[in-house]
Amino acid sequence: MPSVKFCCLVGAAIGAGLAVWTSPVAHADGERADPRGWNASAMGVYVFEDQDRNDVDYGTGLRFGLGRQIGEHWDLEWQGFGNSLERDRASGQHWQYGLGADALRYLYREGPSPYLLVGGGGVYTDSNRGTDTSAFLNAGAGLHFRDVWGSMGLRMELRYVLDFSDDGSGNEPFNDVRALVGLTFPLFGGGDYETRIIERERVVVKPVPMAPPEVLHGVNFEFDSARLTPNAKTVLREVAERLQAYPNSEVEIGGHTDSTGSASYNQTLSERRAASVRDFLIDQGVDPGRLTAVGYGASRPVDDNRTEQGRERNRRIEMRRMN
Repeated sequence: MPSVKFCCLVGAAIGAGLAVWTSPVAHADGERADPRGWNASAMGVYVFEDQDRNDVDYGTGLRFGLGRQIGEHWDLEWQGFGNSLERDRASGQHWQYGLGADALRYLYREGPSPYLLVGGGGVYTDSNRGTDTSAFLNAGAGLHFRDVWGSMGLRMELRYVLDFSDDGSGNEPFNDVRALVGLTFPLFGGGDYETRIIERERVVVKPVPMAPPEVLHGVNFEFDSARLTPNAKTVLREVAERLQAYPNSEVEIGGHTDSTGSASYNQTLSERRAASVRDFLIDQGVDPGRLTAVGYGASRPVDDNRTEQGRERNRRIEMRRMN
């Protein structure tokens, strides 16, 4: 059975994870923060064992993870694993069981998402020379494909593991490499985005003239993407009806962001969101020749980007009459 030492190591890893999770996290862009971003993973493991270990050849196992997004680029994940290490010269196996926590740093979250990870925890080893409980550290890199099968994703990664267990060989610590592949899925009805539902608002598109631009209140998007929320689609259906009532009007759809992130990222995101609104209006029967989509990034703020309220006002979709 695992010793008190093992429980202390596991408690330290979990405690460190909770400390990071409960610490203040600066979500500068409200649309990029996901308070419901819990996810789980189940992965198969192939272990390239350090040949300095006592009588081992290779290993296989399973790893389970429980993760939470804590920032635009950061996730925190608790892990549990079990590995069977095949013996080289004798029959049977050695066994490893471990718990720990990792910090994952995503380079970006759109499409296939590469990430780096670092963490550690406690491991219980049962070998032919006895049992031992010790610590491990690991670091690695991976690639996450989201929404491959519905909400389920595919995750692949490679980890270097520094294992301080004593297997009786006297050669510890050991340098193992683990290759993992498996599935991920959201928990608690969440995904990797936050859907904001607000009260329905009737947007009145004035036929003449629309010289300051009309802010389309309620037109919001899923987390870190150009996908429209259900509430946004409801608002835009009413906009489409108004546009069809004045078939000679030409309008510009303008996308705007706050100043969080790089200028190039904000410019691209604003263009994609403006194009998404234009495409939806076209699907509702509006003539494509009457609609122009333009992204302005963070170049035209209407409020102070230093406050949360100001940033929320600056993230908007506007419509301007052009004739």
